[in-house]
Amino acid sequence: MGGIWMRRVVLCVCLLAALLLSACAAPEKEPELTETEGRLLLAIDGKALLVTAEGEPIVLSVQAEGEDPWAGFQSGDRVRVTHDGIGETYPAQTGAYQWERLEAGTLEDVPEEVLESLEGLGWDFGREVHEPAAEPQTVADPVTGYCGNTVTEVTLEGETYSFWGDDSVTLTDIVINLDYDPEAVCRCLPEFTVNTEFGDGYGVNLTESYVRCEAGQASLTAEQTEAIREIVERNCGEG
Repeated sequence: MGGIWMRRVVLCVCLLAALLLSACAAPEKEPELTETEGRLLLAIDGKALLVTAEGEPIVLSVQAEGEDPWAGFQSGDRVRVTHDGIGETYPAQTGAYQWERLEAGTLEDVPEEVLESLEGLGWDFGREVHEPAAEPQTVADPVTGYCGNTVTEVTLEGETYSFWGDDSVTLTDIVINLDYDPEAVCRCLPEFTVNTEFGDGYGVNLTESYVRCEAGQASLTAEQTEAIREIVERNCGEG
């Protein structure tokens, strides 16, 4: 009897061990994913939120690899995000696996009450970052000596406009002589691009009063911003 009992005990132990090993070897269950559309909201510390059509902000915890997953996006873009479950916090949180831009937008497309609520919790969306410069941010030794024959190109909404004369000189003088700061580059996208005979690839955003190039970014004064706006209106069919 003792031998039979011992054999039963051993058999039970073996079965239990087999069950435990089977459980340990079971593959992890894939998270259930869903899609939600809304407005993207980017904080200056690199964190991102999705603001739903109902005005609910959801922090997006990126589950994909990449140094800057939101490169090329800006606050206000309407996006579709593939994500897992939503945590019951404020703001809510979820894991983001995929995202695509449906249409471009600006920070103004995000409800003001959502921005104020989040800013009250310490979130910073850089709404005060793009104040016009009080003084011209010009390099110590500005480039001079070019004449009205210098040609400037402005690429706006897919169209390129070329012009010369006083407007070309003025615009060239502004963009090539700014004191660009490589640490000042923000996530906002330029509104148009300026190419000059002395350098090209200057991205200009008149709404946020800045110019950006490979050397960095510099703020424009209110006077410089208005001068560039008038030049664009005269030469690029904007009126």
